[in-house]
Amino acid sequence: MKKYSGIPELLEQYMVENNTDERWVTVHELRKRFGLTRYQYNTVSGFLRRLEFGTFGQCPYIVARIEKVERASLSDPPKCRYLVKRKMITPAHVPRMMRHTGMQARPQADSGESG
Repeated sequence: MKKYSGIPELLEQYMVENNTDERWVTVHELRKRFGLTRYQYNTVSGFLRRLEFGTFGQCPYIVARIEKVERASLSDPPKCRYLVKRKMITPAHVPRMMRHTGMQARPQADSGESG
């Protein structure tokens, strides 16, 4: 997880700034917005590809689809865009200890003092 340190937070910040739960995103947009280096560009791409196959820690987003972007010229490197979506939390994704058990809180017992 250390390889992707800080990237889930940047993705979440980007989605919040754009006020959306679903959006097509390119690594170039993220790089431009956050001033990322060329090395981080590759790391962000790897992270987004990983999100296509499942969740990553506490990151609230998944990648639903990846599409290749048409190149302006044959010498341009291949680029992709990623359909980033907020995860829907279902009871199956909530840890067992946090699920509602249906039990109701009992009222506090009287301490025996009368007023």
